[in-house]
Amino acid sequence: MSSADGGATFLRALLLVVGALAVLLVVPFLQALLAAGLVAYLVAPVKERLAARLGPTVGTTATILVTVVIAVVPFAVVVGVAAEQALAVARTASLPDAAAVQADLRPWLGLVPMPDALTGPVTDALRTGVLGLLGGALGVLGGIPGFLVGTVVFLFALFYLLRDGERFVAWLRGATPLDPATMDRLVARTDALLWAAVVGNVAVAGVQAVLTVVGFLFIGVENVVFWGVATFLLSLLPIIGASIVWVPAVGYLLLVGRVPAAIALLVYGAVVVSGSDNLVRPLVMQRGTDLNAAVLVLGIFGGVSLFGFVGLFVGPVVLGLAKTLVDVLAGVSDGPTDSR
Repeated sequence: MSSADGGATFLRALLLVVGALAVLLVVPFLQALLAAGLVAYLVAPVKERLAARLGPTVGTTATILVTVVIAVVPFAVVVGVAAEQALAVARTASLPDAAAVQADLRPWLGLVPMPDALTGPVTDALRTGVLGLLGGALGVLGGIPGFLVGTVVFLFALFYLLRDGERFVAWLRGATPLDPATMDRLVARTDALLWAAVVGNVAVAGVQAVLTVVGFLFIGVENVVFWGVATFLLSLLPIIGASIVWVPAVGYLLLVGRVPAAIALLVYGAVVVSGSDNLVRPLVMQRGTDLNAAVLVLGIFGGVSLFGFVGLFVGPVVLGLAKTLVDVLAGVSDGPTDSR
């Protein structure tokens, strides 16, 4: 073996070791890094305009500040309000006479003797339950430092992806042993998948959530922020969409005797809310690609289980890109869309 071959082998072995260590270092912050990549992809056009006037560093900083003020803060407020209203919905859904039933049964329960043999296990079970609740609360508090560290990683990654993203892509092009045509195809396909998963589906879900909230406000439904967030999340799933929220609402209105409101919501939900998909999706998908329903569902659920919330958008992209890599290796050309 020549010295050149030996040096190349050593470098490959060293790259394997260092690469494995790098993966171990990155994995704890993978969610923050993926979220930074998605946000950088969305706000890159804003950064380019600001950087042309203010310079790359100042323009990137201004873009992050604008993103935090316009997007992150309202998002945090909406999530907080939705969480409070979710608790209110849970309390409303409980049986209204549960306390009265428990009060009526308490004298009879006192007549049932508790064997001494069960006193110890019952006490231990109660103690375990209390300790479990305390442990869960402490776990949430203990997770705050990790959240803060993840936020710092997210902000730093977002800054450098925005400022040096083009240089990073150029480095990938030079370091990847692919011909320019294949690399251009992968980059274009990744862009189309990101647009479909992040922009296209989010836009459709957002429109349906807003329309659902408007309809609920019109018929006097309470806790509309919670129902709007629930509609948004469920609308990310194909076929199911917003109907899983407004259809049960129609049934509830019928049960409580509000027949005109139920009929109005049924017509509004079928024509306006669900029909908005046919109007909005073609508009936002002009740049992207129509993801296959199976790929979308598997990508969303698999992405959430693997990456957390950010997996809602990363999962479908990963599956779509895997299909593209198979097509490249098999010599299959991309069609105009992933037909349903």
